[in-house]
Amino acid sequence: MDKLCRIAFSFIVDADPRFAYEGWHLAHSLMQHCAANAKDIHVQFTSDVDPRTVDIFASIGCNVATLERFGDGKYCNKLAQWSNLSQSAADHFIFLDTDMIVVADCRSQLPTNKISAKIVDLPNPPLEVLSEVLTAAGFSTLPDLCNVDASVNPTYVGNCNGGLYSVPRQYSDTLFSVWQRWALWLLNHNEPLVRAGKESHVDQISFCLALHETGLPFALAPSNVNYFIHFAGEHSYFDSAHPISILHYHNESLNVTGVLEPKGAVTQLETEAVAAANREMGKNFDNRIFWDLRYMHFLERGSGVGSRGANLEYKRQLLRDQEAERAKSVLDFGCGDLEVVKALSFRNYVGIDHSPTALGIAKLARPDWTFLLAPAKDAPPCDLVLCFEVLIHQETVEAYRAVIDYLAGKTDGTLLVSGYEACTEAIRDNPMVFFYEPLSESLSRSGKFKSITVAGTHSDVVIFRCAAKRRVAGSGLKRLLSSFWE
Repeated sequence: MDKLCRIAFSFIVDADPRFAYEGWHLAHSLMQHCAANAKDIHVQFTSDVDPRTVDIFASIGCNVATLERFGDGKYCNKLAQWSNLSQSAADHFIFLDTDMIVVADCRSQLPTNKISAKIVDLPNPPLEVLSEVLTAAGFSTLPDLCNVDASVNPTYVGNCNGGLYSVPRQYSDTLFSVWQRWALWLLNHNEPLVRAGKESHVDQISFCLALHETGLPFALAPSNVNYFIHFAGEHSYFDSAHPISILHYHNESLNVTGVLEPKGAVTQLETEAVAAANREMGKNFDNRIFWDLRYMHFLERGSGVGSRGANLEYKRQLLRDQEAERAKSVLDFGCGDLEVVKALSFRNYVGIDHSPTALGIAKLARPDWTFLLAPAKDAPPCDLVLCFEVLIHQETVEAYRAVIDYLAGKTDGTLLVSGYEACTEAIRDNPMVFFYEPLSESLSRSGKFKSITVAGTHSDVVIFRCAAKRRVAGSGLKRLLSSFWE
């Protein structure tokens, strides 16, 4: 593809937090490796996505829009995107699944003058099912045969994996008009797919039907641009003259820390590509979208190892030893799923977190407490402020210091806060955590505390107890000055 060609990249973000998490890293990888202007990355949201998520993508300049679902609203995701894209000034359109990440420039591997997509990984649906659909659709001749990517099983040319479709502007209107018509037809004649348990393949099969009817110029894309790694298998269409450019990792390859741990990456080339992807994901870590993913799909780990097992019991006992339950009011910044504190007897408790998913879990655990979505600037100052394992996840030093300022401003009595005192190799190698300076230095530099002492330690963090300097209210200051001069 001519690198001067203006390309519009498009993908869908649904309400499930994993789409936002995956899409965030996909967008950054397109900008990093394909020289994509953020405005040419079209992030299309279903109507049930939280506006806060839309704002996150808008904040980096992506072209954001709400889409109307097409057909059944479930299995026609690529078709649903065309309505918003059709007025774009782009010369070329590339449609992607969110569970993909770019690790090298893919543009030279996609033709400018032909529609392109990679053949299916496996015979989905089986050849006999495809033949039945094509015959029922009225085709007297069938497309040419070819092997699928991962084996010698045959399928028809045009039965392509839905992870990537590459469409030149000159063919887009014709393709999408016919593709939409066949999708609607297939949704009403899906008996062969239902029998085979393949009704989720409406998008890709109707694409095959549209190609066969129109005869538009088409070329099979190499495995490089849609490289499966969720299972081990051959990549028959891999072009060894080029690197792997786009990994199609599938959702099950994401681990509890939000990086890729795919079962199918077994060769050196594959493991190197995965390592490159994980470096990219670590570099673009974002608290706001990671924790929604974690609380929705990895609830067993939830707020992290610091709030599970022995660490959980240690923190609960520390809070009791620190007489936290005697506090008149409690503000818990980064309350998460509430595992640590839900069993304690707090009065006037306010929990704050960036994750709406976590707050939903917390409200179920303690419906008698109050919960606010961060940044919660108007939260009241409290007698006791808690902040456990929040500072270690701040992706910039500015964010780190802003949290410390916030905590100091909300502490009327005592702050219990955890963080790092030193940077270890384990911290450097973990893309989820960050070290800027010893926490004790940061707390001291704030100038807001009259004493800072170590309350405890667990894992690799230190918990500090900070006593706030006494606040003098305006009216109290007048009384003080008045008594002085008397």
